[in-house]
Order: sequence, then structure tokens, then C-alpha cells
Amino acid sequence: MEEFLGGRDEALAGDRERGSGAFGQCVVYLDAMVPQDGESAVDVHPMTQALIDRAAESEIGWRIPPMPELPPPLGLFGVTDPADAAWPRAMLSDQPVLCLRQPVRLDNPAVRTIPRTHIHCVAGVPEGIERRPVPAIQPNGSPAQVWELQTGHDCMITMPAELTELLLKLG
Repeated sequence: MEEFLGGRDEALAGDRERGSGAFGQCVVYLDAMVPQDGESAVDVHPMTQALIDRAAESEIGWRIPPMPELPPPLGLFGVTDPADAAWPRAMLSDQPVLCLRQPVRLDNPAVRTIPRTHIHCVAGVPEGIERRPVPAIQPNGSPAQVWELQTGHDCMITMPAELTELLLKLG
């Protein structure tokens, strides 16, 4: 089985960049925003700016509280079962504003050779969240690989068997 790095959101982009291939043969973006060099979370998901603006108006100012649980089918990042939602709810914490504004630097040419796979969670996407299309051709010249899971963002909670099966297939 090949080694691969899987991750979510903008942190993976930075990890991938610093890794220079030491982490494996494939990068898997799991329902992740994928910034380009010099972009921040605000660039990828403009609705993030509204959260930052709301935080700036509060007494705390430098951090954004966790997203609230929404009525089904949205729930808490797609988790609607109360027993399942209790686990992520207990671990959520405020998000520092700076990490959403800070641009990533992706200038390691070795990383561009690593194949990428995208897994999109496509059910129950909240209003205002729009996914940036994956380029048809990846930076290494290979065709894009995009898979979909019919669930919300926290697929490891709502579809653990299906996610595991897909990751094993990709590995």
C-alpha cells in the first residue's frame, strides 16, 4: 500500500508544502478548502470574512467561536445524531482569527509532483459555503481525482466505514 497524507482545510496545504515528499506518495484532501500560494481561508471561503467581522465586533475580537449546531439535515458539520454530535461538540473551541487570514506559502517545487485526491462531502452543505472547483489537471500533470461521499463535513463520524473503504481503495 502506498503512503498518503490526508487532511482537512488550509492546514494540510502548509503541511504538504513543508513535507517535500517525506510523507508519502499521495495527498488526500478530505472535504478541505485548498488554497493556492498566497491565499488564506478568506480567499477560498469568502463567507469566513463575515465570521471574522463578527468576532472583531465582540469583546474578545481575536477569535471566532465554534459554528452553532443547525437543524437537520445540517446538524453539527453534518452530524445530526445527538449521541454522535456530543463528541465533536465537546471538543470544539474558538478559532484564532489570524489562522483564517494568514496566507499559505506553497513554493516547494518537489511537492507539485505528488498526486492529489479530493474527497468531497456533498450532503447538507450550509448556505454560503461554495466549493472551489478542482482543476481538471493537477500540478503534476495527472488528471484530477475527485470522490464524493453523500454526507456532511464530518464524514469520519457519519460514514466511517465508507470513508475507510475509500481511503483503502486510494492507498
